[in-house]
Amino acid sequence: MSSLKPSLLSCAVAFCSLPVMASGSYDSFISDAKIDGKVQTVFFNDENTTTDETSGAWTGAVWLNAQTGYLADFVSVGGSAYRVAKLDMKSGNTKDFSWENASSDLLNRQNEGFGKLGQIWADFKLPESYDGVSANVKIGRQLVETGLITISGSRSIPSAWQGVDANVEMDGFKGKIAWLNEVSRRTQSGFHHIVNEEGKKIDWVMGMQLGYTFELANQRSLELQYRNGLADNYLNAHNGNVWFKMPLYDGSELTLGGMYFYAKQDGDLWGTDERDGSFDNKAESGNLNATLNSGPWTFNAAFNYTKANTASSAESNGYHAIGYYNYYFGANTQGVWDVPTSAIVSDFNFNKEKAWLIGAEYDFSSVGIEGLSLGYTFFYGSGMKAKLVNGGEKDVAEHEHDLTMKYNFSHWGMKGLDFKLQYGYYKNDEAFRQAADMPEAKNLRAWLSYNFAI
Repeated sequence: MSSLKPSLLSCAVAFCSLPVMASGSYDSFISDAKIDGKVQTVFFNDENTTTDETSGAWTGAVWLNAQTGYLADFVSVGGSAYRVAKLDMKSGNTKDFSWENASSDLLNRQNEGFGKLGQIWADFKLPESYDGVSANVKIGRQLVETGLITISGSRSIPSAWQGVDANVEMDGFKGKIAWLNEVSRRTQSGFHHIVNEEGKKIDWVMGMQLGYTFELANQRSLELQYRNGLADNYLNAHNGNVWFKMPLYDGSELTLGGMYFYAKQDGDLWGTDERDGSFDNKAESGNLNATLNSGPWTFNAAFNYTKANTASSAESNGYHAIGYYNYYFGANTQGVWDVPTSAIVSDFNFNKEKAWLIGAEYDFSSVGIEGLSLGYTFFYGSGMKAKLVNGGEKDVAEHEHDLTMKYNFSHWGMKGLDFKLQYGYYKNDEAFRQAADMPEAKNLRAWLSYNFAI
């Protein structure tokens, strides 16, 4: 399949619009058009407490989205432009690009501002005359969250993909499928080939998901979901989820969930760096979780277990390297890892790790402070073995405290203005630090965003 070019979009739109142009049906195409966007400032201060090195940045960003209504209730076109400006840079940052460098999560390789046309697409949908069924196919550069393929939207600007994304919904059933051949990371100004850790091209990535919700008696529901992702000659991954919701007393609701992830090498592009750095040829992880919503309180608990052996020859600082579940579909992509036990600093997905979570969030609206919520979560992981190359092993563990504060300014008449603050404090055993190459850290991150519509 050849690469999609922006010119193909205009050709497709023109071709499909010919009969409609003749009929003069433009009302909804124009009247339903919309322009919206976001202005936000993002601040990262990430401290490696093992080495006392600090990195981070402060940026300003503008997102601008535009799309038409549906011409003949069939086709719509749209796009998005983004701009990132550097406001400040931590003096400890290096100019060399590093995935671990906090500034590189917000800026480009030169740690400078940049702009890009992040989306340009045509969307073809099933007309609304088909009662009970909705379906569409979107072609072009776009934000894709299908199967185990996703975007990263929590930095200065979002990442994006180039390809085809389709979905269908009817009577509680939901299905999606995507085929993608280029990616634009959250720190890149253009679209690029998908590559492995050695920089070799991965021709395409596919994702698919199926879901069905059963509405049961007494306001209970059971939701089943299957998701997958396939990177050509690289990786094949699958995920199954189940959630059961039931009402309790005084409007409270309990949700019980189970999640299972499985990933397997699927070709020669799963190279030495992947086998030595994350897992050799396969990995799996299972999660059980519970959420209780009761008035202003939300309580969470979860357990996760992971198996992810690295190659037998993999070493790290005199230890056999401890592997982890790798959920990416290329070195420059983004994959889904939405288990509750994933924290701000650590994903708690290392080989033979038993990870626990307990947390709570309180909505202060019930005591008159509209829009404010505060949450705390504690994570603890153990069961990993740090094995010395020369013999001997140690039981090792890691833990993390996370705080999250959110505030919506709508109560003050500033609709669309939101503030979010996250702080993660991460500690681990020294032997684990060496075998997993995972330094201790303190991360402070803040977002102030204003969403607008024209």
